[in-house]
Amino acid sequence: MDNEILKKIQQSELYILTAFDRVCKEHGLTYFLDSGTALGAVRHAGFIPWDDDVDVGMPRKDYETLMRLGQDVFPSNLFLQNKDTEPSYKRNCAKLRLEGTFFQEVEDSTYIHNGMYIDIFPFDNLPSNKLLAHINVYYSRILNFILRSWRINERSHSVILNLVRRFVDMMSIERIAKLEKYYLNFCRKREKKETHYSTCYFWRMTQSKNRLFENNRMFPTKDIEFNGQSVQIMNDPDYYLTKMYGNYWELPPEDKRTWHLKGKVSFA
Repeated sequence: MDNEILKKIQQSELYILTAFDRVCKEHGLTYFLDSGTALGAVRHAGFIPWDDDVDVGMPRKDYETLMRLGQDVFPSNLFLQNKDTEPSYKRNCAKLRLEGTFFQEVEDSTYIHNGMYIDIFPFDNLPSNKLLAHINVYYSRILNFILRSWRINERSHSVILNLVRRFVDMMSIERIAKLEKYYLNFCRKREKKETHYSTCYFWRMTQSKNRLFENNRMFPTKDIEFNGQSVQIMNDPDYYLTKMYGNYWELPPEDKRTWHLKGKVSFA
């Protein structure tokens, strides 16, 4: 990707992140930098130099509160995208998008709102028993696998996913909606309970590895600098990043440095 384009993308995403942070602080909501964004904050004090993406996580109860607060708490040039605000949106997480811009991912090609964005992921509590926690993640993986085969508009490289998609295509919209509702209720089952572990059921990463995080290592969150802005990160980022990436201080080879942009991009 062209460095000037990447720089503009990062500037737009930093603006969105700063606005998101301000809203969370005003309403007493907990969040933390997630995935590569957390890695960038610790290793680079900001964006990973080749990254074009911002991810944040929220405990489920805070995530749901933010969704209820809705559009009105954000500046008018930001759009809180979820299944309620845009019917064609099929993800189980939210995006906060910058209006007047365009950033196309493959799966986002049918949306009305396709601006620069940050991803907002809900983290759900798991059973405190580790074995039961793993079982919950595996069960979630099966449900998400079925629903994901419905969400994807184009053919997948996975033969199994394409076979599942053919089966799911025969299901009525009503049955899909019931399955979605069942899945969401399953994920939110321990929303108001204090448990030992939590995870994000909707990550692609969770679909390949069981990511169980100890809540007492994740919370309370704390301040960290990100491109000159003070934002929030989990309480023990070394624990989190080691669990996610192993030796996270070692830079990946250049051919492994990927980005999310899959199509057109334009700026306000």
